Amino acid sequence: MMFEEDRTSVPRAYTALPDGPDHADPAEDLKHAIEWCYSHAKGNLQRIGVQVGSKFDLRDEPLLEALVRRGATVYPDSRGKVGHLPAGPVLAFRPLPQTLWQIEERRGPSAIAAVGITGPSHFRDMFSATKPVGAQPWVSAYNPKHLGGPVVEAKSPLISDPVVWEALKTFTNSINSSTGLSHSSDRSSVTEGLTKLKAAGHHFCPDDLLAGALRLNWRGSAAVELRELAAEINDGKQKRYRKMLRPDIVEVWRVEAGTATPSDY
Repeated sequence: MMFEEDRTSVPRAYTALPDGPDHADPAEDLKHAIEWCYSHAKGNLQRIGVQVGSKFDLRDEPLLEALVRRGATVYPDSRGKVGHLPAGPVLAFRPLPQTLWQIEERRGPSAIAAVGITGPSHFRDMFSATKPVGAQPWVSAYNPKHLGGPVVEAKSPLISDPVVWEALKTFTNSINSSTGLSHSSDRSSVTEGLTKLKAAGHHFCPDDLLAGALRLNWRGSAAVELRELAAEINDGKQKRYRKMLRPDIVEVWRVEAGTATPSDY
């Protein structure tokens, strides 16, 4: 990941869907997001891309329809996949979390506004053991500007255990940025590291690892692969790996964590 163009400083903003009856006007939030994109397009509407699940999403949103009529380009999903995106600002309309990860994979947009995302508060009435967190990892990773709707709280520190953060930095500096965890040796080293962390009593949240990977400039798909691998290890699945790390790697991470400050992670 060291050789990736650093996109962590790209401007990002969001509005969140109402999570209760008190939020009066989501249309006003959309207006703020359009104005934000317009400012980052330097007043040129033709530079703005509108990312939607389907072109039919525009029919019930007069503001989006007007934006497109005035020059913005629509980029609909193709069977759930994000295709081409412009080099200018992108307004992602009600994106699913997996859509955000795909947008972060593209590496092209100069600014990203996510309109109508969800966070943990949207799922507070669920009784499942593990409630969905929505787009919170994206918010935690990039600290986007809040433009409307309820605030989605960013986690701080991003990863509560500094030893796990040091492990994530090691993974970042060792795996191939273009292939992520699809390369067998890279997957082995990450699997070995996570397995040893768990065996040594260090707990990690897969969604927090996703956020941390994005913060460290991982591509979206690689960050999602990390989350999925961490979830499998947390669930007790025995993952095979070749030994790629030094035997005392957890102790090394503990020493490095001991010299870190909370602001480092």
